[in-house]
Amino acid sequence: MAFALIRSGRMRATMLVASALLACEQRKAGPAGPGSSRPGDGSESVFAEDFESGTLAAWQDGVDPTRHRVVSDPGSARSGSHYLAVTYSAGRDGGWLTRFLAPGYDSLYVSYYVRFPSNWQGGTKLIAFYGSRTDDPWSAFGKAGACPTGADFFAAMLVTEPSANPGPLRFYTYYPAMAREPDRVTCWGRYGNGSERYEPPLALGGGWHHVEFLVQLNTPNQADARQTFWIDGAQQGSWSGFRFRDSAILRLNAVQLTFSITGGAGQTQELYLDDVVVRRARP
Repeated sequence: MAFALIRSGRMRATMLVASALLACEQRKAGPAGPGSSRPGDGSESVFAEDFESGTLAAWQDGVDPTRHRVVSDPGSARSGSHYLAVTYSAGRDGGWLTRFLAPGYDSLYVSYYVRFPSNWQGGTKLIAFYGSRTDDPWSAFGKAGACPTGADFFAAMLVTEPSANPGPLRFYTYYPAMAREPDRVTCWGRYGNGSERYEPPLALGGGWHHVEFLVQLNTPNQADARQTFWIDGAQQGSWSGFRFRDSAILRLNAVQLTFSITGGAGQTQELYLDDVVVRRARP
C-alpha cells in the first residue's frame, strides 16, 4: 500500500522501504558483524568472525584441517554455539589464519576471546597485524629474522612468554630501529625498546579471556606510533614514541591468528578462540 502513495507520500514510502532494508541487513550482520557500532566514529567493524558459519571460509591463507577445526558445542563456546580449536601437535606449532584488509589502514584494533586448557604448557604467538607495501600484499610475510628498512614491512604481534603455562602477554614487534643480533643483519621480534610499559600480568589460564590490541601507525619519518593491549578490560601493555615505517606505502593490511612456537610444542595440546572483531578504533 505504501507504494501507492503519491508526491510527498511516495518519498516517505521510499524512505520507509530503505530503512527497512537497512534494518534487515543489520540483523543479518548481527551484533559483531561488519558495519556494526556507531557509524563514523571508527568503531565500525572491518572484519568479524564468530565461527557460527561452521567453516573457516573467511580466512584467506593458512587454513589447515589437521590443525584448525570449528567446534559445535554451545556449552563450551564463548557465545553462540561454535568456536575455533587449534591443535599443536608435539614438536609442531598451530599454524596461522590470515585475513587481508586491503588497501590498508593507519590504525586498527582487534578484539577476540581466547581459552587455554588447564594442561597447557609454554608460550605461543596469539595475534598479529602485518604491514605490507600497498603494491605487494605479501611483503610482510616470511620475514622471520629480517630487519625492516622502513619501506618493506613491519609486524605488530602479541605473544605469551614461555616462562609459565601460559606466561605473561607481551608485544612482539618488528620495526626499523629494532635492536639487531650480534651479526648486525638478523632481527627477531622485540618485547619493547625500554619505553614500553607492562602492568603486573593477569593470568590467562582458566575460562575465556578477552584480549584487545590497538595499533596506531606513525606519521612517516616521525616517531609517534603507539600500541596498547588489554586483558579482560584492564590495560596491560603500552608502547609509544617509535616508528613502524618511513613511507606511507606501508599500512596495516592483514590480521592473523598466529600460533607459532619456537621449536614446536612440548606436547600435543589445543587452544580455543572465539568472537574475532577488527575495527579502526577501540569502541
